[in-house]
Amino acid sequence: MIMLPLIAGFVTLVAVVVLGLKSRSPAQFSSNTTAGAGTESWILDEQPLGLTSLLPISLRTRLTTAGLASPTQQMKFVAIHVLLTISGAVILGWMAFDQEPSVTPTVLVGCIGGAIGWWLPNSWLEVRLATRRIDIVSEFPIMLDLLQISVQGGLGLSAAWLGVAKTLRGSGDALAQEMRLVELEVGFGAGWRTTLEATTERTGVTEFRSLGALLEQTDRFGTGLSHMIQVLSDSLRHEELQVLEERAHQASVKMLFPLAAMMMPATLLLIVGPLLLMLFEALQEANVG
Repeated sequence: MIMLPLIAGFVTLVAVVVLGLKSRSPAQFSSNTTAGAGTESWILDEQPLGLTSLLPISLRTRLTTAGLASPTQQMKFVAIHVLLTISGAVILGWMAFDQEPSVTPTVLVGCIGGAIGWWLPNSWLEVRLATRRIDIVSEFPIMLDLLQISVQGGLGLSAAWLGVAKTLRGSGDALAQEMRLVELEVGFGAGWRTTLEATTERTGVTEFRSLGALLEQTDRFGTGLSHMIQVLSDSLRHEELQVLEERAHQASVKMLFPLAAMMMPATLLLIVGPLLLMLFEALQEANVG
């Protein structure tokens, strides 16, 4: 009984720490008026690297891909991850110790609780990665349409890219963030194709690579950028329509198995039931006779 207040206090402490970590808003895009130019630009409100430099590069890459790009966000995730792992191990270990005060069951149950606490943030991260990729892919044709309109209006590629990224901040924050990162890398002197290929490796969205190849082809052969963007946008929409049609056909085939499994008992009952009744009646008449 003494363990219950301790467990409740520990859970309360973990909840307070988690809520405190989530209370501060993550790094975000903020507008800043450039002196003399009268235009707005975006800056990333990020903290210095600090402790995040100690994290494995693979983990930092996954967190960045999931949209947790700033060091503050990454340290929040790591802190919550560690707290959940420790709390899961401690809580289940104490519960097992209350039931049977032995070292071996307590350690085993505590390891299971720690594994559950370790798995929960990882599963959340995987879901966030998949959701963010779907959001980027769904907003990509819209981004191309806006980019085409901007280029047709006389803007250069860099100005059009930045304007579209600012426009998508409300409806497609994931794509807007990736576009901002691309704009920053290009501003530091990287090529469009190299930067967009790196974005593909980071996000898993192959449409960035296609756009990078299109921009390089436009620059090399002097073709119309607006027309090529429209062609790419139409191609992506056609591919998306084909994927939806393919999923629809697959769904109709997959539905056959549960329908067959659910209809089989009723079908057998309709077919075999009258035969069994006729057999029983025949046996009764034979017994009477």
